[in-house]
Amino acid sequence: MRPFLVTILFMHVVALPASAQPTLSLGDALRIALENNFDIKVARNNKQIAENNLTHGNAGFYPLVEATFNQNFGLSSFEQQLNNGEERSDNGVQNSRRSYGVSLNWTLFDGLRMFRLYDQLHTTDEMTEDQLRASVENLVFNLSNTFYQAALEKERLKLFESNVKLSEERLAIARDKYELGKASKLEYLQAQVDYNSDMSSMIQQIELLAITKFDLLELMANNRDSVDFDLKYQLEIDEGLSLDELLAAMELENPQLLAARKAEIVARYEEEITKSERMPTIGIFADYTHQSFESPANFAVEGSSDNVNYGLTARITLFDGLNLNRRIQNARINSESARLTYQQQTLTFETNLKQTYLSYTNNLSLMELEQQNLQVARENNDIAQERYEIGLSNAVELRESQVNLINAELRHQNAAFAAKLAEIELKFLAGMMLKTNE
Repeated sequence: MRPFLVTILFMHVVALPASAQPTLSLGDALRIALENNFDIKVARNNKQIAENNLTHGNAGFYPLVEATFNQNFGLSSFEQQLNNGEERSDNGVQNSRRSYGVSLNWTLFDGLRMFRLYDQLHTTDEMTEDQLRASVENLVFNLSNTFYQAALEKERLKLFESNVKLSEERLAIARDKYELGKASKLEYLQAQVDYNSDMSSMIQQIELLAITKFDLLELMANNRDSVDFDLKYQLEIDEGLSLDELLAAMELENPQLLAARKAEIVARYEEEITKSERMPTIGIFADYTHQSFESPANFAVEGSSDNVNYGLTARITLFDGLNLNRRIQNARINSESARLTYQQQTLTFETNLKQTYLSYTNNLSLMELEQQNLQVARENNDIAQERYEIGLSNAVELRESQVNLINAELRHQNAAFAAKLAEIELKFLAGMMLKTNE
């Protein structure tokens, strides 16, 4: 009996009274998760990079201005014979040369490439915004789903605890009857077996609740070692969702679909950017250079010069081994693939939404039905309990009514939470998670 008693002690330590535990609401969990979640931080960084890249300079609108400076030193040895017959020679003569200047290169026309590139950068920035929102909505969905799954496990635990109480009462009655000689030992032992079975189910349910709470902590990026906190919630189901409205909202609001649509546009811009290389590139240039030197070995011992150059440049590729055609074809294929990806994702989301809506409506109907069944099962169990206490029924009938009651309560709980989880998924698919939790 010692291992069993140790297990019971562990059960009571884990399942502390709710009043002795800190509480966690869904709003608190979402606030903590949005502050700590690693995927959200990465998505924010990607958004910041896209914002930094969205400049006219990055697209090639502005000129390139560069400044240069060079200072060279050297040693020379020379032998010279002048026109007048004089000969000169020396070793290790120092010389130096210095130059500095400023140059400007400005592309005026590149086949509209710079305009398409800026449009692509702008769309990429919008896409990362959608991806950030998708990451946030995905976190809100997973956290809400896990939170209410933990709430369901908590309700089941309360149900198993209630069932253990019923079994404990039955065990006490069976023991009294056995001791008074009004019932057989078999009936008493069967009550003991049923009680132990219900205790086992409750212990397993405590484990399931703890595991789900750890899943909740993981989504919150919290690595605490214990789950000694209680969940604060009120199960409220939005029963007014419309399939047509959800489908319309999905097409306009779902951030994953919006990001996929932006990816298609980005791919189209890439195709246009590649095609622009068939056009000539026209630009202007200007540069100023100052040079000076000192060289005793030359006829001119020292000197300097100032040069200004400016002009117009034009460049066009006449033949590159058909590589440009190949790149254009690949860009066109990538654009088509992005379009197909968007269509596939749209179909997948639409199918999931329709399936989830079917589950949502069915579970709403089941809630009403199981509520009626639950009332009947409770009344039946009360009658069976009273009949057993006064000796008008046997233990088998009482156990059957008890099992029917717990099954009715489980079915009602399952239908209610399944409807809630379906509601959460519908709003996620329709892109309404952030609006719901504002």
